[in-house]
Formats: sequence, structure tokens, C-alpha cells
Amino acid sequence: MVAASPPAVSSFALERPTLRRRRREPPVVRAVTPLFYYGLENRLAGYVCDQSVSPLLEIARPLLLVGPSGVGKTALALHLAQRIGIDSVWDSLTEANEPSTRNTDDSRSDEFSTGGRSSTSGVTSKVLSTRVLYQPAVDFAREFASSIDSKDMPRMRKKLDEACVWVIDDLHLIADKTPAQEELAARLEARDAAGRITIVTCRRLPSEIRGLRPPLVSRTLPGLTVELRPPEGETRKAILRELMLAHLPDADPDTWALLDGGLQSCVTVRELEAGVKQVAMWCRMNESSVCPEAFQSVAGENGEVETVSIKSITSAVARQLGVKSSEMRSGSRRQNIVRARSLAMWLARKLTDSSLTNIGDAFGGRDHSTVLHAIRKMEASFDGDADLRRAADQISERLAG
Repeated sequence: MVAASPPAVSSFALERPTLRRRRREPPVVRAVTPLFYYGLENRLAGYVCDQSVSPLLEIARPLLLVGPSGVGKTALALHLAQRIGIDSVWDSLTEANEPSTRNTDDSRSDEFSTGGRSSTSGVTSKVLSTRVLYQPAVDFAREFASSIDSKDMPRMRKKLDEACVWVIDDLHLIADKTPAQEELAARLEARDAAGRITIVTCRRLPSEIRGLRPPLVSRTLPGLTVELRPPEGETRKAILRELMLAHLPDADPDTWALLDGGLQSCVTVRELEAGVKQVAMWCRMNESSVCPEAFQSVAGENGEVETVSIKSITSAVARQLGVKSSEMRSGSRRQNIVRARSLAMWLARKLTDSSLTNIGDAFGGRDHSTVLHAIRKMEASFDGDADLRRAADQISERLAG
């Protein structure tokens, strides 16, 4: 008997815990759609989310979600945190009160997932709000520094060690904060020893992030690593259909195919949302129904998304290194200007199809040999300058996003 093949596209409803955030802190990024769609490209992620919590408690310490910005790492991390938190709360309540009332998984799900007025639902909400801790990595680094200054490290460590589920978002953003990395590695080790789940998100494997210290890398990789990729094929079509219904409800149901055909292959869910919103804005601005001209506002004349320009690269480097774009195009030989100019040339060669001559023209009319020398010198500098390499990675990721 031949086993049935899995469906081309599957989905599940994204859950989300109630998180306590301070008033001055920005809200947690919302999910683009209420459902997480996945095909073969993200089959492992779908499988992990479809399993019971018990296997995760055994192997996912920590659980590492890796992928580019906009593929749903934070949404999945919070979804899993909610599921693990609910399971843990149930165990705590039943063991402390009446274990005999626990019957089946279905009864537990009804108890905590519906809006019924059960005797434990209010208690569950209060306990979950304290047992699921969400923290961007940069916020952890700030709290760590503040706790050292105020000599309040025991309180911070107690909070982190006792949280049922701790979600650490965007680990790559603390690559330049060595003391915070060492503390984080210690906390991960303590939570692993206590059997607690930590969920970490990062744009790439920690071992590939320059500046992340070996102790932290060694604590993030031994658990379960799930790579998330941009949606492909039928998955992308399903997401586009839902986004069109949400933002262009009066459009012909088949018009999503026009947008799908005008986008590049590796487009994230957030980029799909941005494209649909741009089409909707064009239609409102021109008081028009959805038409091919609307989709041209998203796609270029050749049916491809517009690429990164040398001008945008120059602006990004100027902001990152604290110089002026005009100085990078000038004849200045000041060391910081030369460094910024060379980095911009290297990025222009990497991220665009421009020739060396065109790159030189964009930076004050320099000839191709000067540009080639600057690029080679920049590549040689990366090996001995971790800060410069990190700046290049951050600019590349920002422009790609």
C-alpha cells in the first residue's frame, strides 16, 4: 500500500501569548497573516509545530529558528512559546489542585483555548503572562548593562532562569556586545540544566555571525535548529490570495497571479504584504480597480523587483559609519572617508550588476583600476577588522530587507 503524499500547502492558526511590555517599549511585531502557510520549503517548521510539547522539552534546549527577516521567525517563536506555556501551566495547576480532573488533550485544549468561563481560565491567563518572557536580544543586553550598574544581577538572573519559556529575538544584533553574550551563554546553560525551553531567533546560524563568542555559539547549536525560508510555489500563491482578500477584497480573485508573476523567486512574506499594500494604495490614489498598471508600481518594467542602487548603498554606508554621502563622492583622503568609500564600492560590486567603471563614476569619476584596488583592500581588511565585517553584514541585510 502506497503512503499518501503530504499536501502541497498546509497551514495552522498562529497562537500568541499575552506579553507584558513596558510603555516605552515598541510592540512586538505582529504576524502578517493569522495562519502560517508552509510547503516543502518549510516542512520541518510545520512538523515541529504539529508535534506535542513533550518531544520539544527533550531535544529543543534551545530551539533555534534561523532565516532572513520577514519569513516568520518571531511569529513561530511566540506560537511555540504559547503552546509550551499552556502545557506547563496545565501541569502546574493539575498537580497542585486536582490531578484527577485531567482527562484528555481535547478537554485541556477546550479549557484553555476557548473563551469559556471555566474556573481555571483566569488563573491560566495570569500565570501565562509571567511564564512566557519575550525579549529582543538588544533589550537583554541593555537590561544586563543596567543590572550591573544598579548591582541588581540576582533579580535579573532569577527572572530569566525561572521563566517557563524565554524567547530571545534577533540574536545577531548583539554580535558587538561581548559581556552580554557571556551572560546569555550562562543563562542558557542554567535553563538547560533546569529543563526549561529557550527559543532563539537569528538571521543566520550563530556560527556564521562574526562577533558572536564561542561560548554563546556552543550553547545555541546543540538543541534543535529549524531553518525558515521564503515561501515558494503554491505556498506563495496561498499567501497572496489571503493578502489580496484582506487588502483588496473587491479585486478579481485571479488577479493575485499578476503580482505573483512579477516578483522574484525569493520574496519573504513581509515583502509580499508590502507589495499587495502598494497595489492597494495605487488603486486608491488613482481611483482605479486592480489592473496591470497597478502591479507595475511594485514590479519593474521587466517584471522584476527593483534592485539595490548604488545611491541607496552610499546612503546606508554613510548612516552606518557616520559620514556624509557627499564626502564619499569627493576627493577627500581622510581615513574615515576612504574607509567608507571603499566599503560602499565593495558593496556596490557585491549587490549590483554595475561595472567597475559605473561604480567609479558614482564615486566622483574614479577609474576602474582605483575601484578594483579599493575592493581588494576592503576584502583584505575584513580578516583583521571584525567591526568592519559586521558593519558590511548589517548594511547588506538592511538593504536586502
